[in-house]
Amino acid sequence: MHALWECPAANDIWFEVGGCVQKWGRTEDDFMLLWGKFMGRMSIKQLEEMVVLLRKVWLRRNEFVFEKKLGCPKRLVKTAIEDLLEYKTAQTPTKQAGQGHNSIEMSVLKWEKPECGWVKVNWYASINLKERRMGAGIIIRDEEGEALVAVCDQKTNVDSPMVAESLALRMAVELCSDLNIHKAVFEGDAKVVIEAVKSSEEENSAYGSLVDDVKFFFKHRPDWYISLHTEKKI
Repeated sequence: MHALWECPAANDIWFEVGGCVQKWGRTEDDFMLLWGKFMGRMSIKQLEEMVVLLRKVWLRRNEFVFEKKLGCPKRLVKTAIEDLLEYKTAQTPTKQAGQGHNSIEMSVLKWEKPECGWVKVNWYASINLKERRMGAGIIIRDEEGEALVAVCDQKTNVDSPMVAESLALRMAVELCSDLNIHKAVFEGDAKVVIEAVKSSEEENSAYGSLVDDVKFFFKHRPDWYISLHTEKKI
């Protein structure tokens, strides 16, 4: 709690955020109580930003402890907002003009509930080829559609969309393994990557080692399945 909220290094970040957070007291010692106050005073948009910022603050703390580097507060806030925007953009339905018609068809990714006792894991990846940087989002929902876990992250030195998708999928399976989830359906829109994971043949592409990592997890989890998230046109 100290590293997230009370220490001077964290205060530098909350000063950059501004608004009500900048003026908030720094004597909180119970995270759940603090989060309850957030929920009572912040909009959904502000809460989403706060989740990403808190994670960034913790990663900044780890970077300082293990690598003796202290990231710029202004840069941290900027990248947090960018990561959240990338994650939301990855979930935005796409519009396509209908051929030979004046109407517009909208492709919608329709989410379907898993069976009782199972969870559904959706992962997303976006990439900035110019900056060689990717963003990834993972969300785990139960059979009622309730979000159990949501994670977003970014990595640098990535210059291939397929590598980005494979990295995001590996993050998802590692997360589920760490949480000891036994029954899971992994659903994504990266058809090439999904087919590679399902294939019994060796993958020799640039993302082959990532596919092998994912296969290893699935081999030891008989109740894990992977499928393509198909679009519905309206």
